[in-house]
Amino acid sequence: MKSDFKYWITIPTRFRDLDTMNHVNSAMYLTYFEMARMDYFHSVGLLKLKEPGRRGPAVVTQTCNYKQQLFHPSIIEAGIRCSRIDTTSFTVEYEFYLKDSETLICDGTTTMTWVDYTIPKAIPVPDVLREAINELEGREV
Repeated sequence: MKSDFKYWITIPTRFRDLDTMNHVNSAMYLTYFEMARMDYFHSVGLLKLKEPGRRGPAVVTQTCNYKQQLFHPSIIEAGIRCSRIDTTSFTVEYEFYLKDSETLICDGTTTMTWVDYTIPKAIPVPDVLREAINELEGREV
């Protein structure tokens, strides 16, 4: 439901996103998820917390539920939220709609783990990240 999401971005489709059926290829949705997720992460300061080659987030699982075909040109309204934070992992949820409509294109999730790549092993999600996410979401996640 649109009202469950406080953070939104728009994503325009590109001609290169199409497949031979002239709709957006199913693989592109994961790229759109990544675009939305990285924008959300930037807004909560996650990119400042990661230490390249040392510590940072890693994708564990992703789901995508396709609801409606998407054609080019279209503009996606992408809702992103963090729905869960545990000790070492967190889940981001998405809902994508056609711009200015209630037409749900897809929904999905990405579960990520905070990792120390030098070990390699899952480590606790930084408290400062938890606090920033809670502030953005307006609730304790």
